[in-house]
Amino acid sequence: MIFFILGLCLIYFKKFYFIEYKFFFFNSCMIVYVILLDWMSLMFISFVFLISSMILLYSMEYMNYDFNKNRFLMLMNFFIMFMFFLIISPNLISILLGWDGLGMVSFCLVIFYQNKKSYSSGMVTVILNRLGDLFIIMSMIWMLNFGSWNFILINYYSNLNYLFFISLMIMFASLTKSAQIPFSSWLPLAMAAPTPVSSLVHSSTLVTAGIYLMIRFNEIFLKFSFLNYLMVISCLTMFMSGLNAIFEFDLKKIIAFSTLSQMSFMFMILCLGKIDMCFFYLLMHALFKSMMFLSAGILILNMNNNQDIRKMGGLIDYLPFCGLIFMFTLMSLCGFPFFCSFYSKDLIFEYFLMMNLNFFFFFFFLLSFFLTFFYSIRVIYYLMMMNFSMFNYLMIIKFESNILIFSMLLISFIMLFFGSFFMWLMFYKFDLILLEFKFKILSMIILFFSIWFFFELNNFLFSMNYLISLFKIFFFSMMWNLLFFKVNFFLNNFLWFGFFTLKLIEVGWVEYNLNTGLIMFFKNMINFSQNIFLNSYKVFILLFFLWFFIILFFNY
Repeated sequence: MIFFILGLCLIYFKKFYFIEYKFFFFNSCMIVYVILLDWMSLMFISFVFLISSMILLYSMEYMNYDFNKNRFLMLMNFFIMFMFFLIISPNLISILLGWDGLGMVSFCLVIFYQNKKSYSSGMVTVILNRLGDLFIIMSMIWMLNFGSWNFILINYYSNLNYLFFISLMIMFASLTKSAQIPFSSWLPLAMAAPTPVSSLVHSSTLVTAGIYLMIRFNEIFLKFSFLNYLMVISCLTMFMSGLNAIFEFDLKKIIAFSTLSQMSFMFMILCLGKIDMCFFYLLMHALFKSMMFLSAGILILNMNNNQDIRKMGGLIDYLPFCGLIFMFTLMSLCGFPFFCSFYSKDLIFEYFLMMNLNFFFFFFFLLSFFLTFFYSIRVIYYLMMMNFSMFNYLMIIKFESNILIFSMLLISFIMLFFGSFFMWLMFYKFDLILLEFKFKILSMIILFFSIWFFFELNNFLFSMNYLISLFKIFFFSMMWNLLFFKVNFFLNNFLWFGFFTLKLIEVGWVEYNLNTGLIMFFKNMINFSQNIFLNSYKVFILLFFLWFFIILFFNY
């Protein structure tokens, strides 16, 4: 709350604070930590702390019977701490501290359940996140040419060639962390982590770190033309994630694909130069996506850890509060009027219609909107409108703890009623968007069309012949085969090569000839010299006189 009030003051007075904290100074070596406090960092910190506090309260009850509960809570606190370092840092060194820490702790959280699926998912996650760390390090190397790693001074750099490579490396790093094509495969695999981790990762920390870094470096991105290519990538990612969400039956993966779609949506509006709109939608997305995962976690917990939406149904009768919150979050995802997302998403939608863009961008933008509505209606249909099977009726636990409900109440209240409040705070001086009536209601037309389209074609989509079913399984639900290539490449080829290297080299001829062989060679030499010097007095005297005459010879 304190950070939020400070952010409002900085918005009103139009100020920011650049703080350097000196740890120690020794001769010419000075260790300084730099902090940037402006309205953007303080607002984002306030949202991160609000959401993470509710998630930690939720986790204390959700993981209550887990043997490693304390370790889980400690990792969650480390996760929040590294995100805090990343938000307040205007320096690439301190950004790398938070950036690399997020990747390390996310790996520990993905493999928390310690099974084969978790280990394989954690392997893909950590390798792709390390690729993003590599791009950050390369941008740091380029910034050495300017004598400073502070990006707040980057507008004063005159060498555009260096700025081009720095911004290119920052863009690639953001693509890896926000899981855009071709680095998208780790995001659904990270669903192997516990549900509170997914809620924190997808709402306000790990996935949003990439788009937050792009917002911070926005002034140098607008100087170059590769934002057009970034917009193509974001359009394709948004389209791909919408298709995958339609053909997916795992509830957590559907929400993960919706996160991927919304990240691409933020990248698109960022490429158009609307930084404040992008940041506003980032905050609103953090609210409803955290509630979506928390309510989904209670639904999964009540279904005896079953995540298949085909085995659910009628949950609005059995779990009314969680079902209602989950339905509200899906409506907010669609930009339904007067929810928190409506004030940002509808604004972006209308601004996009005013832009002078080509048919490709308009087509994929509207199609991705349609797909978002479609998979949201599909999830509501499977979870709320379908009937229970006997198997599910025997499985249900009807567990809605007071602590779990209380942890969701505050953010749910903000999500439902405070969207216009945040809009008035951030856009208190904003020009009106004047469009024709047909463009104003276009989003509602797409929503009602997607509802009709779902109920008309639902049976047709999931009752195709065998070949088309195989195609949709191995192409659409495998992220256009990105998941297949990444997972098989990293887990099969790398691990097979590592096993081959281990057997052939480390415990093979290298072990025999170098490690064991060298030890045996030196051991034999020591034994030989001991036998000579200790057991033969004549040899010892002979060597002594020989060494004495050699010294005399070299002296003369």
